[in-house]
Amino acid sequence: MKITEVETLEFRQVGRPGTWLGETLVANPMSIYAEYKARRSSWQADFGRGLVRIRTDDGLEGFAPAGGAELFIIGRHFRRLLLGEDPFNIERLWDIMFRSSMPYGRKGLALHAISAVDLALWDILGKATGLPVYKLLGGKAREKVPCYGTGNASQWYRDFGFVGNKLAMPYGPADGIAGMHKNEELVARAREIIGPDMDLMLDCYMAWDVEYTIRVAEMLKPYRIQWIEEALPPDDIEGYATLAAEVGSTLIATGEHEYTRWGFQELIDRRAADILQPDIGWVGGITECRKICAMAAGRNLPVIPHGGSNPWAIHLVIAQTNCPLAEFLYTDFTATEIGPRHAPLFRGEALPIGGYIAPPDRPGFGLTLDEDVLKEYVGS
Repeated sequence: MKITEVETLEFRQVGRPGTWLGETLVANPMSIYAEYKARRSSWQADFGRGLVRIRTDDGLEGFAPAGGAELFIIGRHFRRLLLGEDPFNIERLWDIMFRSSMPYGRKGLALHAISAVDLALWDILGKATGLPVYKLLGGKAREKVPCYGTGNASQWYRDFGFVGNKLAMPYGPADGIAGMHKNEELVARAREIIGPDMDLMLDCYMAWDVEYTIRVAEMLKPYRIQWIEEALPPDDIEGYATLAAEVGSTLIATGEHEYTRWGFQELIDRRAADILQPDIGWVGGITECRKICAMAAGRNLPVIPHGGSNPWAIHLVIAQTNCPLAEFLYTDFTATEIGPRHAPLFRGEALPIGGYIAPPDRPGFGLTLDEDVLKEYVGS
């Protein structure tokens, strides 16, 4: 089997309504600047979005989502390195993409691009063997994975049976002690809503510093916080090591914006996190993320991937013994039932039932493309 086509499809600008992620007050690295504080959408880059689709001479195709900048890298660089190659040589192809992009890569967008290609290749491997990807990774470590919900709609997540709720912290050091107390008020309300049995976590999105995190952790002891996530900028590994050593009331989680096995090796070696959180679409795809899971297992560290319930990541999560939870993020908290998050383009997405999720048993990632919708998305 050989790769005959690497297609990059950039979507035209279709209407995308704003969500709480970008349009509400959430602490972030730019919170120190008043003009960018209120909405993440005011400063975040928009490179567009699209799809990479890889075809073989056997008539198989694999696909995965990709941003516009990643599609540029794939189309202008990786395509010529992939054509004519055997998609089953997935470790070789990952290494070729990584080594060839070293002059401009190693982290960031180049790894996002590698991740998209890697996921498309795993999709092909599953379809070629007639197996879901999780079976290629060793089969299920459990029948279903418990989900926690991200977002401040605590009642909504409780009503749908999620095992935990991760709050998006609105305030950081720039807001002083008043903001610290407002964060506590949010946490107190959430704990009252979800009760004593659901886990409660905090997402800080790289907005805090070491001193602030230590003070907040002490303040929030009565509310039984399961973990504090991404409190510091990702390169402040020394700061994370300090938090992991000094904060005893909760766990320290990070890794959403870290890249490759080498980045996570440093987090592990410096004991800078109690929980590792790679994103399968950014860190290097399944090929790299399973290495990180294996490294973490050697230190008895849990891996709880960022976005772990999405249609691609859940195959990895359910196959790993040290992936105990899957993150589920929803944006429409007026909904009376949980609908697919990747419709209408993708069909066949698995959804949580009673707070638990399992991937489909169909070959590859179990998704199909709606070709009519795809034509609409890439039309002029």
